[in-house]
Amino acid sequence: RRGGIDKAKFTIKTKTGKAVSVQADRCGGDVSYAMVTDADGKELFRHSMPDEEDEANVSVLEAKYPGAMPYFFSQDPDYVTVKERVAQLCVKGDPAKDIATIDIAINALEVGEYLTPLMTKELTK
Repeated sequence: RRGGIDKAKFTIKTKTGKAVSVQADRCGGDVSYAMVTDADGKELFRHSMPDEEDEANVSVLEAKYPGAMPYFFSQDPDYVTVKERVAQLCVKGDPAKDIATIDIAINALEVGEYLTPLMTKELTK
C-alpha cells in the first residue's frame, strides 16, 4: 500500500528568480482556493471553489443525496460538463473539447511518478 500526503507546502523558484508557492490540505474542509500575490505578499487575485453560485447548488444536492462525498456536490457542474462532452464524442464523434485524452492522462501520471520520489526525499529531510 502506498501512503498518501494529507498536507503539502512548497515553493518552486526558477533560475530567473520567479517563484510560485503551493499549499494544500486534503483534509481541511470542502473549500479550495487559489491566490496570486505580488513579491510583497499583497493579494492580487483569489478564486474560491465552490463559489457563491455553486454553494446554492451544493445545498440542493446535499439534501437530494445525503451521505455522498461532499466534493461531489461542489464539482457537480464540472462532472456534468465532462460527461456531456464525452457522450458527444461517443455518439457523434465530436471532439471532447477541453477534456484530457488518454495520452495527456498518461503523461500526467508519468510526471507524478517522476516527482514522487523527489518529493518524498524532500519531505523526509
